[in-house]
Amino acid sequence: MWAIVPIKTFERAKQRLADVLSEDERRALMLAMARDVLTCLSRSTELTGILIVSRTREADSLAAAFSTERFAESPSADLAQALTQATEHLVANFNAQGVFVVPADVPGIDPDQVDELIRANTQITLLPDAEHKGTNGFICAPPLAIPYVFDGQSFKPHADAAYAAGISPRIVPASAFALDVDLPEDLSTVYRQQPNSQTASYLNRSGIARRLYPTHQSHSG
Repeated sequence: MWAIVPIKTFERAKQRLADVLSEDERRALMLAMARDVLTCLSRSTELTGILIVSRTREADSLAAAFSTERFAESPSADLAQALTQATEHLVANFNAQGVFVVPADVPGIDPDQVDELIRANTQITLLPDAEHKGTNGFICAPPLAIPYVFDGQSFKPHADAAYAAGISPRIVPASAFALDVDLPEDLSTVYRQQPNSQTASYLNRSGIARRLYPTHQSHSG
């Protein structure tokens, strides 16, 4: 079982946080969240390896820091195409028997839950976001048993594709994968719930936490 972590450009990361964070802050936040995700995955005992899918230069340093593989998708590929190319690469070069797609913006995930999800998977496991619209985690064994969608509204299409292929997907709502950081309130939740994460550490170090959560700061001393 291989984890695939797609990382889009850092330059235009997290546009919906633009009202509260500058471009540089969003870029650094994205990097902190990616480090939280990769730290978690690298502590998993069930994963064979991790593949970062990205064309950004930051991905090189992340791959080096976490000793992961790295794959650069074709320049015109959208997310679903990039994941398809990466999966084909893993099957061809590493004989991957299954893949676990994990976005880089779910900083609250933990290794024990990752391992439990992998052990419990039979063919397809879907981890929806909190609104059951997007797919925040996707286990597929064998790889490419159904096509990737990943357009922000992919949870139902992924489930439908599984049923159409004669597979009953295991659906795990309310997992640690449900919280992805897209909006200011998501950031606030991560800051409160994951105080030891690299994401929270960045928010403290950068002064963003002091700016956005002044009351929280005074409570915490």
